[in-house]
Amino acid sequence: MGLTGQPTSPVRWTRNGLVLAAILLVLAGGLFAVGAARKEAVLHERYAQALELASRSLDAQQAASRVNRDLARISGRSGEALAEALQRLAESLEALGGELATLQRTEPEAFAGRELARAEEATAQLLSLAREGQRQGAAVDPAQLRSRLSVAAGELEAVGHALGNLLAAARARVDEAARIEQRSDNIARISVFAAGAVGLALGLLLTVVAWRSLTTNASLMTQLSQLAREDALTGVANRRTLDERLPQEMARSTRHKYALTVVMIDLDHFKRFNDRRGHAAGDALLRNAAQAWLRQLRPSDLLARYGGEEFTLVLPACDENQAERMVERLQPLVPERQTFSAGIATWNGLDGPRELLAAADRALLQAKRGGRNRVVVSGREPQISLPLKLVS
Repeated sequence: MGLTGQPTSPVRWTRNGLVLAAILLVLAGGLFAVGAARKEAVLHERYAQALELASRSLDAQQAASRVNRDLARISGRSGEALAEALQRLAESLEALGGELATLQRTEPEAFAGRELARAEEATAQLLSLAREGQRQGAAVDPAQLRSRLSVAAGELEAVGHALGNLLAAARARVDEAARIEQRSDNIARISVFAAGAVGLALGLLLTVVAWRSLTTNASLMTQLSQLAREDALTGVANRRTLDERLPQEMARSTRHKYALTVVMIDLDHFKRFNDRRGHAAGDALLRNAAQAWLRQLRPSDLLARYGGEEFTLVLPACDENQAERMVERLQPLVPERQTFSAGIATWNGLDGPRELLAAADRALLQAKRGGRNRVVVSGREPQISLPLKLVS
């Protein structure tokens, strides 16, 4: 200390250096926070775009399924019934055209492929034929109209394949954005803890940025989790969801003391159908069958795609006899008059999820060996089961 009471030069330099360092840290933290906020905004936009693209792709797939269903209704109709079927076909084609146009605006680059261009042309051509049939009214030749519609409808086979590829690309974008968001979250958390060492101002700034990022990501991660638990082709639960839900249903069955039954379903001769009709038709068969089954189930039931053409039903509060009746209701809903074989197993309260699924799978194998198009209940394998009823 000097005679004047002022700090000596080394002390003053140290004090000034600390103040300068604190100022530089605050400035650096502020710049980092601004950069993090900008990066978070860009990531959020990419995330939202990917989710919107996935949602639009699913809407377009559903619209294409309605077109195929309305096309099938044209067959064998005439007069007022044909006019009504043409009106429904025109409405579903307009809806499909709208979904394709929306997807073009959402993701123009994804529509550069020839398949989607053909899909748009086929949609417009089918709509023109439907409107022409409506204008002709009673004078329309049903056989000629169906022939012309059949030729144009052949071009729509590319729709399901193209939209499936687009949905897969959208899911890949969501996954990529999720990984980047996770890294951004980790950096934000580290920055929050480091903020306390450089002063209240820097800490508050980084806390606001991190909190906003975490709050936004929570909602987006919820939507991503929904996509991760769905089968991309059929829209029902996937194997991961089945592996998570089955132990939960076992615990609930034990707690509430009710029966729990699992059904394994396998479409008969699916490979032969694929070879004969093409993979696009096979994908459409799986998707339409799964959605038709889903509408027949209770909210507490679970339908999951187990793999390939095999599906699994988890039926809480349902014994093997009730499960048999459920399977009989599902069989006529398979499009193209296709059949399936089914194996049923009711939980004994002791086995684990793997053993329960294996029991249902063994019953399914017995049904297939017995000639397919039939249901076998685990524990009754030696008995000869009757084929499932087909609707004419």
